[in-house]
Amino acid sequence: MDTEELRDYLTENSNIENLFTSKCLQYLTEKNNQRSLDKRWPQERIDREAANMYYKFLVNIHDKISSNFKGLAKHDPNKWRHFISVNEMLDQLEESVVEIEFE
Repeated sequence: MDTEELRDYLTENSNIENLFTSKCLQYLTEKNNQRSLDKRWPQERIDREAANMYYKFLVNIHDKISSNFKGLAKHDPNKWRHFISVNEMLDQLEESVVEIEFE
C-alpha cells in the first residue's frame, strides 16, 4: 500500500483526516492572528500549510506501518488492512489525534 492508498483507506474508514486538519487549522489560525497585519497569511496559505502538515503526518504513519512488513508484503493492501484492523490502529490514531497539541 502506498501513501495515497493509505490516505484513501483512512478517509473511508475513519475521521482522522478531518480531526487532524481541523486541529491544524485552529493552530495555524491562532498563530497567524498573532502576526502583525502586514505579515499575516491569506486563508489559502493556512489551508495549504494544514494540508502539508497532514501529509507529513500521513507519511509518518505509512513509514511506521511499512516497517512491519518485509518484501512484497509492503505493497499488498490486503495485508495492510488486516494489520490495521488486528492492531486496532484506527481507534488508536483517532485517539492520538484528539489528544495532539501543536506548539
